[in-house]
Amino acid sequence: MPKCTIDGREIEVPAGTTVIRAADELGIRIPRFCWHPDLAVDGNCRMCQVEIEKMPKLQIACNTQVTEGMVVHTKSPRAAEAQRTTLEFLLINHPIDCPVCDQAGECYLQDQYMDHGLYGSKVEVEDKVRKRKVVDLGPIMLDAERCVLCSRCIRFEREVTGTNLFEFVNRGAHTQISTFENRPITHDYAGNLADVCPVGALLSHDFRFKMRVWFLKTHDSVCPGCSTGCNVFVDERDGEVQRLRPRRNPDVNKSWMCDPGRALYKQIAVTERVTGARARGAAGWEGVTVAAALDRVASALKDAGAASAFLASPQGTNEDVFAFKALADAVGGKLDFRVGDPQKKVRERIDHVLQRADRNPNTQGCLDQGVGRDGVDAILAACRAGSVKALVLQGPEILRVPEAVDAIAKVPFVAVMATHEGPELDRATVVLPAALWAEAEGTFTNFERRVQRLKAAVPPPGDAQPRWELLAGVLQRLGQPLAAATAREVFALLAKATPGYAGLDYRALGALGKALPPAEGTLPAQEARA
Repeated sequence: MPKCTIDGREIEVPAGTTVIRAADELGIRIPRFCWHPDLAVDGNCRMCQVEIEKMPKLQIACNTQVTEGMVVHTKSPRAAEAQRTTLEFLLINHPIDCPVCDQAGECYLQDQYMDHGLYGSKVEVEDKVRKRKVVDLGPIMLDAERCVLCSRCIRFEREVTGTNLFEFVNRGAHTQISTFENRPITHDYAGNLADVCPVGALLSHDFRFKMRVWFLKTHDSVCPGCSTGCNVFVDERDGEVQRLRPRRNPDVNKSWMCDPGRALYKQIAVTERVTGARARGAAGWEGVTVAAALDRVASALKDAGAASAFLASPQGTNEDVFAFKALADAVGGKLDFRVGDPQKKVRERIDHVLQRADRNPNTQGCLDQGVGRDGVDAILAACRAGSVKALVLQGPEILRVPEAVDAIAKVPFVAVMATHEGPELDRATVVLPAALWAEAEGTFTNFERRVQRLKAAVPPPGDAQPRWELLAGVLQRLGQPLAAATAREVFALLAKATPGYAGLDYRALGALGKALPPAEGTLPAQEARA
């Protein structure tokens, strides 16, 4: 592996590594517009020019590979002047409308404008080339005047989605990006165009004029939209989630996420949340404390014993599933978690980019923990026959399945953990308020058996709690307490009890998670992705 020196700091990198990547590894930020870690190199913006000893001319860092003994200067007078001149060229026809631009605070052009101190314009406003300011492309708004012609959007459409929707039109100073006849973008990855745009030329229609980004706090998490497990940023202000953005993980989603996944932030903000416990009495529903509701659940399970049944939810975290399994084992009840063939569905694809047919984030985690042991059909048959006296549901999904409703109606006691209100909850005896994925700590295991952490971004509403905490409360009342007070401690118990998870440490999972070997009967990672 060649060694090089960048701004006086030595680094050894694999052969073929470019200067810009090597600098990033050292934490040295070389200015760039067109370069993106998950797109092909185009080298058109010329912003990343650096000085390399023994080379007569400046070189672009994005397309220059490191060689043994190379000495690079990113901030030398020659390099700084070239970067400054390039920036000035890009600003010739830019409107400099930062006060009204949604990209302000996240704009590469703005950052470099401030770094180089170009506070005075040499171009009269009247002399600027005018382009289209507000072009509605469906989920994306185009402002062609702000575009620096980096071609990121063009390459994304060509290389990632394969749609080739964007292209350059016109010539010279009149060059701009456009879709054919300004047709709207209809695929499920349009939001990524706003992410890849380094300036304010492409903006999310959903987030436009919504919030200044410097008011937002950002938290690492994992998208719960399907079994891919895309890494995401949860951006919130004052406890209200404003948007989801992709968080780069080269082994899972690279720098992308689908639009249905982005829209999941809206489920957190809806008003129809289950914020308190309730139980059915002689006069109908009555609000009760969470403690009183847990008392009723524990009492019903104690009376039912082995005549109890449990249906887990692949929407829950690994920690939720572990506590649920512990509860089922404590009373000797039947246990499973979903209808259909989860082993097959978890691998099926919707498209060639990221989306999978399994719309649950933790199906593989349920399978790994042996939750699918008794069969949902067998449990429903037992309910239909009247041999199940108490049923606990980790989520209300099964109550929306018509063929299951009649069977569950024959169970005297049904407890369900729910995040949102819905007519299906009327079929329960006790409703427990559960926290959503963005309101709890824990882990998901994606279809490739990568265990990934999610962090609580906002507090749960009202009395809602993580499911594992609710279940721990029931176990406590049954005299079999869960020896854990945090999600991290639950994960430690899980890692000891689950084959293949031994040695995993919650904190050591880090930001990108930990990949486990494929389980028996699952596809290898590379085959499942193809």
